[in-house]
Amino acid sequence: MKCCSHVSKLSLNVLWPECDWEPVSLTDLITSTSVKKVYRKATLCVHPDKVQQKGATIQQKYTSEKVFDILKEAWNKFSKEELS
Repeated sequence: MKCCSHVSKLSLNVLWPECDWEPVSLTDLITSTSVKKVYRKATLCVHPDKVQQKGATIQQKYTSEKVFDILKEAWNKFSKEELS
């Protein structure tokens, strides 16, 4: 569980409070359906267009773009493995 708490702390350090992200436990990621649900929620929190609409700073916009790209890449890898 140390890894999970480390990841949760990291996400809190990377993201800002106004993005409305809540850390997710491993028990919330047991099924493919639950992973998809969490992925969609995460992408809504950091979607560059949504962040910009909320009046984000330049740093928050940059961070949201990078996090969004990482989420998409992770989702693509996850999807490929699930379909194999």
